[in-house]
Amino acid sequence: MINTNFPVPERIPGQLITNHQHLYFLKKHLANLCGHPGSRFPGSQPVSFTQKSLELLESEDFWVCEKSNGVRAMMFIVVKGTLQVPLQEVYFIDRKDDFYLIKNITFSHPENPNRLLKDTILDGELVIDVNPKTRFQQFRFLAFDCLVWEASNLMMSPLMNRYVILKEWVIAPLEKLLNIEPHLRYEMPFDVQLKTMELAYRIDKVLHHDLPKLTHGNDGLIFTSATAPYQLGTDPKTLKWKPPSENSIDFRLELKFPPRSDDPSKPDFYAKPLFLLMMICGEEREKFFDTLEMPDEEWLQRKERREQLDNRVVEVVWDPFMQTWRILRFRDDKKHGNCCAVVFSTLDSIRDGVEAAELIKRLPKIRQAWNARAQTHSSNPQATGNESPPRFQQESISRPPAPPKSLPRAYNQPSGSKPPPQPRQLPHATTAGPARPPFATLTMNVVGGNPKTKGQKKRYTMPRVGTVAATMKRI
Repeated sequence: MINTNFPVPERIPGQLITNHQHLYFLKKHLANLCGHPGSRFPGSQPVSFTQKSLELLESEDFWVCEKSNGVRAMMFIVVKGTLQVPLQEVYFIDRKDDFYLIKNITFSHPENPNRLLKDTILDGELVIDVNPKTRFQQFRFLAFDCLVWEASNLMMSPLMNRYVILKEWVIAPLEKLLNIEPHLRYEMPFDVQLKTMELAYRIDKVLHHDLPKLTHGNDGLIFTSATAPYQLGTDPKTLKWKPPSENSIDFRLELKFPPRSDDPSKPDFYAKPLFLLMMICGEEREKFFDTLEMPDEEWLQRKERREQLDNRVVEVVWDPFMQTWRILRFRDDKKHGNCCAVVFSTLDSIRDGVEAAELIKRLPKIRQAWNARAQTHSSNPQATGNESPPRFQQESISRPPAPPKSLPRAYNQPSGSKPPPQPRQLPHATTAGPARPPFATLTMNVVGGNPKTKGQKKRYTMPRVGTVAATMKRI
């Protein structure tokens, strides 16, 4: 079912932007278009699938797609220069909020192939597709959402509308341009495709028909509300499903070495350290979550290879037999681990997860509830000309939306615009989920890193956050 035996992109294609002034203009323009003042990665983050999620699938229209095993990235399309000589620039934005300039790729406007698309933000996944016959590997960007089109913010529109705009006004014009000028396809550094969406009650088709035919890695399913707006940060209506035994969490790994026996003021780098798993809570503030137990043999092998472990983001899974977390892979595409809300929801999914058989067993109820709602509206991502789309969807795609006057035409041109609208307030990570049991503690001897206390032997007591100590692991 889940297949991770495919290569994963180790790098983002393109030229990393390091010029501070260039980055400032890009990030400022991105923030204006999205309507948020922050500089963090603007993409939404899913929550893990639990038993309660089954009820959510019955109460709302959800779409489902395969969860690609790749690198999450957003595509930022801008136009600079003059009206007479416009210049389109396309960027990738990764989870670290790094910008990469992509060359030899052009997006045209749906009204005119000779007109350049501008001020557009796409959400997607960068994967490596492997030809099953030739084993040829190709970079591919799978686009699944459109946050901004031609400076028009679409984030408050439902996914069904955003997906239509992505399909008809971004991907279709690109294909039309490539058909007119085929040589452009061979010059592109990667392929761009629309990610296929299905109705939530067609999960069995996705699991048994679509997943086996994939030519890139897959590690689950993604359910997204077809009627909900795009939400920055953690989105409770975007659900990440995996078999309970394969649910994973990303943490920043921190190594703490014990003091030397001959000189307690110095750490013993030859000894085996403690492996601390750190999660984000609030404004990039970190809290200790749990320890990772690494077998002595594995530690010696990594040490002999001089492998960097400290301060890397690591994806871990819970091993019920060994009663500990084990490393699945390193996530060098991320700067931070998961936030508290995601960690807690994943723990709930591990304890209260849904197997594939149970998911398929629930399909008749999901379909029945969907058909009842379909009497008043439709949210089918595969709608054809014979089906009648909802009224508001017909209005939304009748013509391209006019760019707001308050937004600049290009990031390097003064706009004289009004301040961007204030963003919606996101729930604080520590308030998500049900109440947690009292924290336990972990006490250990380490060498203090504070210059004022350097050379002193200190005892640190750190909060053990989460329910893993009470429900999944012995202390």
